[in-house]
Amino acid sequence: MYDVGMTTGDRVLVVATQLTTRDPSRTPHQRAARSTVARKVLMSISGLIIVLFLMMHLFGNAKLLIPNVGFEEFDEYSHSLRTFLYPILPEKFFLTLFRLFMLAAAFIHIEAAIKLTFRNKGSGVSGARYLKQRYLAGSFAARTMIWSGIIIVFGVIAHLLQFTCEIIRVSYPEGVTTVAPHERVVLAFQTPVVVAAYAVWMLAVCIHVYHGFYSALCTIGARTGAYSEKLIKVCSVIVAFLVFFGFMAAPLSIAIGLVTL
Repeated sequence: MYDVGMTTGDRVLVVATQLTTRDPSRTPHQRAARSTVARKVLMSISGLIIVLFLMMHLFGNAKLLIPNVGFEEFDEYSHSLRTFLYPILPEKFFLTLFRLFMLAAAFIHIEAAIKLTFRNKGSGVSGARYLKQRYLAGSFAARTMIWSGIIIVFGVIAHLLQFTCEIIRVSYPEGVTTVAPHERVVLAFQTPVVVAAYAVWMLAVCIHVYHGFYSALCTIGARTGAYSEKLIKVCSVIVAFLVFFGFMAAPLSIAIGLVTL
């Protein structure tokens, strides 16, 4: 039975919890750790960590747009990530730990999403009814979370291969295998195909962040009523648009010639 005061989202969470497969061989603690609610909490916290990283990365990229000193600021920012806390710690030590931390957050997020998706699909008739109701009631962003997530993963791989590892080299001078950080960005986004692909990737990120940010705040208890739910939705829209236009500012400025080498 549902409490009369429960919101639609709360009812969905209860239904999802009831759909969790119970193994009598497991202790209550083990069942709780593997429950739908626990996985949703893990996915929410890891997702919020990733959003926080996106905000940090966004402000770093914005340095390219600073008149006259943008390139120097951006290169210094890129270099400082490798030498942070040096010589107290070995060079790249902090960067390595940070990368491992973000990799762990991404793995937890993806693993929880996959487990929840397959758990819902394998829940029998009740699960199918739940998924159908969620599909009809949910937004476009909610219905396409898996697909936007897949696009994001492939985009991250391509992004790292191009801007971090320099395995993908766009418009590099012949015979050159490495260039300054700002040159990697400017050379890449002088190519219309790269700008278009990046825009599609950022659109997927924007859609994913919008629903993910909203769901994460609801899951961790920020939604306490109608007013808070509206406020969370507004914040989700702001964060999503900030991510999209913030990350597209530099590529578009380079593409139209406002930022050149």
